[in-house]
Amino acid sequence: MQFLTGQLAAAVGLGGRDRTAGSPAERARVNITKAVKIALSRIRAHSPGLADHLDATIHTGTFCSYTPDPRAPIAWRT
Repeated sequence: MQFLTGQLAAAVGLGGRDRTAGSPAERARVNITKAVKIALSRIRAHSPGLADHLDATIHTGTFCSYTPDPRAPIAWRT
């Protein structure tokens, strides 16, 4: 009885609503977005300008992209 109670409780979300499990693609999207945000925060600690640039040009969602503004060319220094 305790086992069944535990299983039923795990299958129900807050307020008795059904818990919906995200699709693998949705879980991947969320994890990638979190990873990018963490990376940007670490970059910001060492190079705020680069972090601002990447924050404005990296887009996450169904597809991830780096799209710099073509009107503002970037002069990378090595």
